[in-house]
Order: sequence, then C-alpha cells, then structure tokens
Amino acid sequence: MVTLFQWLFAHLLGDFILQTRSMVRHKQRLKARSWMLYLHCAIHGILVYLFAPRWDLWIIPLLVMFTHYVIDLWKLNQPEKAVYFIIDQVAHILTLFVLWCLFVAPAGWLPQNWVSVMHSQKAWAIGVGYLLVTFPLSLLMASATQKWRREAEENSVRSSVSLNEAGKWIGIFERILVFTFVISSHFEGIGFLIAAKSILRFNDIKGNEARKEAEYILIGTLMSFSFSIMIGLIIRSFI
Repeated sequence: MVTLFQWLFAHLLGDFILQTRSMVRHKQRLKARSWMLYLHCAIHGILVYLFAPRWDLWIIPLLVMFTHYVIDLWKLNQPEKAVYFIIDQVAHILTLFVLWCLFVAPAGWLPQNWVSVMHSQKAWAIGVGYLLVTFPLSLLMASATQKWRREAEENSVRSSVSLNEAGKWIGIFERILVFTFVISSHFEGIGFLIAAKSILRFNDIKGNEARKEAEYILIGTLMSFSFSIMIGLIIRSFI
C-alpha cells in the first residue's frame, strides 16, 4: 500500500503546502475562469505521476487532474463552511483510493480485504462503540441531567454568552477520546484529560455564585467519563 500513502502525501503537499492563500483567493474570485485552478490541478497530476508505480500509467494523472478540477469547482460554488471542506477532502481521498484499487492494488486485494473487514467482530465492535459514545450518549445525558441543567442556567450569569451547543460537542469529543484511551489500553490518558478539563474550567466555575453551575459540570463530566469507560471496557471484551 506504499503507493497509496505516497499519493496521499502528494495530495496533502499539493493542497496545503504548494497552494498559497493568493491561489485560493484567485480561484474563489474567478472560479472556472481562474488559471490558478488549472495550475493547481496540474500540480496534483504531476505529483501523483511522480509516485506512480509505472511511467506508462499516464491515465492516472489525467484522471486525478480531471476529478480534482470537478471537485474543486463544486467546492468553489459552495459557502465557506467546514462541512464542504470535509466533503471536498473526503472526495479527493476516495478518488485516490479508487484509482489505487483499479490500477495498483494486487489482484483480489479489495474483495478479500473487504470481506475480512465485513466479517471482523473487532471492527464492528469498535464501530458500535464509537457510535454509542457520540450522539446516543449525548441524548441520554441531556435527558438525565435536564433538571440540573435548568437550575444551573437559572443561576448562571454566563449562560447567555455560551456558544451554541458547545457543551454537546465538547462532550462528544471528550467521550471519543476516553473510549479510544480505554480500547487502546492507555488509561493514563483519561487522567490527563480530566486534569486538562479541570484547569480549563477552573476560572469559569470558581466562586460561590457559580456553585450550582460547578456541580452541574462535575456531574456531567463524571457521568460522561463513567459511561465512556464502561462502554470501552465492554467493547474491549469483544475485541
């Protein structure tokens, strides 16, 4: 799979190192009429061709340039939001993966590996675990702590300036990290995470006027960590 990683390296090099901010602005302003867009696509084709396993596979850089142009042109016509950036990058990476499967991968590699993944108890168990600690657990915790959250918000002078759904997403990423630490047997990482969160939260919840808010945050944190650890230990027993 060395060629695939070389192509991914080439993609990252072309998209983030060799593409300047002025090139991006030029593309955003002129879109399909931007010569920078065509130069950018040509750079990607050249970089991929440099890592091609055979020099006669000229079809690969041509396909890379064409697909890169189509994907980038689509993105240039979308609002500047994170979701479109993610879709753009995933599309580029999937394109490289498909080209690798078609032109470079050993015969029978994809079916054999796909079947093995589809029948892997470890892979499915880990997937179930990651899904559980995200939105399902968020809904459960929101319901379980609803009473305390209302009390904390009524007594908090900072609730009005809080980012929209910030707590929800902090909790999701927090549980993903805890779950990852558990299934990878790095339990010390959980202690580091608790210490880091305590330091970051200290200035926000100190003082008698923030007592209820502090208690609510502590309950939510302990509940979040407890559920994530329990799910991680259960999943570990299956892998």
